[in-house]
Amino acid sequence: MKKLNVKLENCYGIGKFDHEFDFSKSNVNLIYAPNGSMKTSFANTFDCIAKNDKKNLPTDRIYKDRKSNYNITVDEKQIPFESIFVIHAEENGFDATNKISSFLASIELKKEYDTIFSELDKSKGDFIKKLKEVSKSSDCEAEFISTFGKESFFLNLISIELKLDEAYTIYEFRYNDVFDKKGNVKKFIDSNKSLIQNYFDNYTSFIGEIYFFQKIRKKYHSEQLKRMN
Repeated sequence: MKKLNVKLENCYGIGKFDHEFDFSKSNVNLIYAPNGSMKTSFANTFDCIAKNDKKNLPTDRIYKDRKSNYNITVDEKQIPFESIFVIHAEENGFDATNKISSFLASIELKKEYDTIFSELDKSKGDFIKKLKEVSKSSDCEAEFISTFGKESFFLNLISIELKLDEAYTIYEFRYNDVFDKKGNVKKFIDSNKSLIQNYFDNYTSFIGEIYFFQKIRKKYHSEQLKRMN
């Protein structure tokens, strides 16, 4: 695949989208946009097409009288619905155990992969159980992933393995003292406002100096002005 052309109109809140994604130099493309602008709608449209359900086609849920159109081609050929694979960000419980291995052509490799993954998954379960006892966290795995930044539980373990011998300050608090719904987050913020503000100011300044985000932000603002005019 070298070129992916996506043309959408009135699909889950997307008024109009017409773009060619270039995969000739890289097999990854990034869509960067503010919250509430189009990313989830984009994913929902692809997800709907992938299901190939004639009774459930991409539509506009708010303005139902508007006609929805979509045309997605790969190298000038219509994209096969079975080649589309969508994972929604909110699906924290997504289980790829039986899905990823189906991409392996060799039966022997598939069996070997499934065996290894099963052993890793069991060890991971035992590890998380012990981690929950120590942290007193109700959602230990999600917090572990979000804390160390990588999308995979195992990748996070690998990245911190070499750092285990370093000296760290031990803080006596439970994870749920911060990650809960009982008002403790507000108390934490109220007592650390100056530090949080200092962090926010430095973070904003840092992001503002990165050329990539400057370019994306200028492009987004330019498109917004065009729409307003």
